[in-house]
Amino acid sequence: MHDTLLFLKNNLADHFGIYFIPLYILGGRPAAILSAQLLGLNIILLLPVVVLLDSLQIPFFFYLYDTISNKLLMRTFQKRGLKKEKHLRNTKFFRWVKLMGTPGVVVITMLPLKGCGMWSGVLLSKMLGLSKTTGYFLLIIGSIVGCMIVLGIGEAILELGTFLSLN
Repeated sequence: MHDTLLFLKNNLADHFGIYFIPLYILGGRPAAILSAQLLGLNIILLLPVVVLLDSLQIPFFFYLYDTISNKLLMRTFQKRGLKKEKHLRNTKFFRWVKLMGTPGVVVITMLPLKGCGMWSGVLLSKMLGLSKTTGYFLLIIGSIVGCMIVLGIGEAILELGTFLSLN
């Protein structure tokens, strides 16, 4: 196991620019930030990139929710969005976040959990009937706070690793 981690660290660290976007796409904000942090890269330079990548998703999701098209791809995305919306509406967590109102968009966007993020944040923004301007602002704030949370989690993991290696 140690050899595998060492191999990944050496290869990812050398070519992290190539792996960063796929890591972000596949694992989201937590995977991208934590991997960079655990590899010892300068995370302060990568945080704006993660926020930018999060922000680039917002218009796509707003467009997806706003557009009704006869194209098969759009119908597939729309069905997926409606299915996700139906599932999300039935969860206790969503009801709690919806009761929070506008700050709920920031909360659901910032949490580094499965089912939270930009897609869910835009969905909640649309369900609450917020304007796009307000939605964009809240989603970007949620992304920034979410990056800080993941950064803190990464620091805690690194400190725990240092503490355990000393003992």
